[in-house]
Amino acid sequence: MKNEHQTRKEIIDHRLQEAGWNVADRTQVIEEFDIIPGGVDDPMVPYAGHQFSDYVLLGKDNKPLAVVEAKKTSFPE
Repeated sequence: MKNEHQTRKEIIDHRLQEAGWNVADRTQVIEEFDIIPGGVDDPMVPYAGHQFSDYVLLGKDNKPLAVVEAKKTSFPE
């Protein structure tokens, strides 16, 4: 079973590259993007406070186009 970091490096990075995204270029892809959910003040509410996305893909206007979240594989390879 691969952990999340291995999944990112061995699977997601490769597939993003195949799709034309340069993971090393911070004008295209941001890793460990800090997400602050709006309108959630109650700390008991799920997802309150800071959350992190593994990747955010940026458009030419530097605005987020997509969020990519990695998880460990759930089956042995």
